[in-house]
Amino acid sequence: MELRGKRILLFSPEPWEGLHMSKHHLAQALAARGNAVFFLDPPKPGNTRFQLDRKGDVQRVSYKHWLRGVNRMPGWMNRWYYKRLIMDLARRTGGPFDIIWCFDTSRMQSFPRGVGLRLLHLADYDILYIGKGLIPTADIIFTTGQVVADAVAPKANCRVINIGHALDSRWINGIDALANRAKRPVRNAVFMGQLAITYNDWDGFVQVVRSHPELAFTFIGPYDPAFPDPAFRILRTLPNATFTGLMAKDDLIPLVRGADLLFFGFRSAIRAKERANPHKILEYLSTGNVIVGSYTMEYGPATDLFVMAPEGGELLAAFDEALRHHARLDEPEQRSRRIAYALERTMDRLIARIEVELSNP
Repeated sequence: MELRGKRILLFSPEPWEGLHMSKHHLAQALAARGNAVFFLDPPKPGNTRFQLDRKGDVQRVSYKHWLRGVNRMPGWMNRWYYKRLIMDLARRTGGPFDIIWCFDTSRMQSFPRGVGLRLLHLADYDILYIGKGLIPTADIIFTTGQVVADAVAPKANCRVINIGHALDSRWINGIDALANRAKRPVRNAVFMGQLAITYNDWDGFVQVVRSHPELAFTFIGPYDPAFPDPAFRILRTLPNATFTGLMAKDDLIPLVRGADLLFFGFRSAIRAKERANPHKILEYLSTGNVIVGSYTMEYGPATDLFVMAPEGGELLAAFDEALRHHARLDEPEQRSRRIAYALERTMDRLIARIEVELSNP
């Protein structure tokens, strides 16, 4: 199936406004190819009616959720409610949908029939505990990690494909100039991503920042100053740690590219499956910069793309290793390898792989 000229209704667990993630970037890329993409925001208090807003090439849809508790009702009621919603949205937006592209397991609990191709796109392991009826009723399932594919395949009545993540095109602009850069001492380290989640290794971050007072650490991303984790609160007081909050992509990319070292850390001893393939790694790799991070299942313990801590291991040990070998890891050959890996996973290439899979029986 060629993904051009199609009408696509995309269910997203995150709204259009705020931090943009892979589902937002995919919506934009599909729309840029001439598809009519309708991005269905999750309902929120105060929504009193249907509303359609154009966001560039994408059309954001908001609606009033009128049947509270529908997910606790019998399955036929959930299917009736969401088929009614989909058919109503189709009528309001110009015709039937070709594809229902669902990233959200918190609303529909199983796909209704007769609404178009039922495509389930599972981005994380930690969303599998709800919406379990979506898996056996989907026509095709894509995942962003093998651990998710392995978990859902026995329950599916269709093909399950680990399609991975894709790189937003904005990370590609000017990428050819990033393989070579002047040698310089390591002065700063940057983290980019969601900072209001329990998965982050806050204790590891504190240990790293305290152990390296000579370095400036920048944490980019939305955060809650009242977040209750004690280590997070300590981290916020350290003089060499700066929190920027959410940044526009045009400001964020130069800052990440300019870092001497990029890092991330999750509680891999207890959250390895939930963070088996963080999307940020692909964006980090596109910069060519040296990267250090916690254990990441999708890349495997033998990866040479970044310095990885063992499962449950201390982030500080991996960080120190990256510092010791930074000059070698920052050589043009190593930078080029990381960039090449990212370029093999652009959004256009992801869509091309999806088209192949949609064309197979």
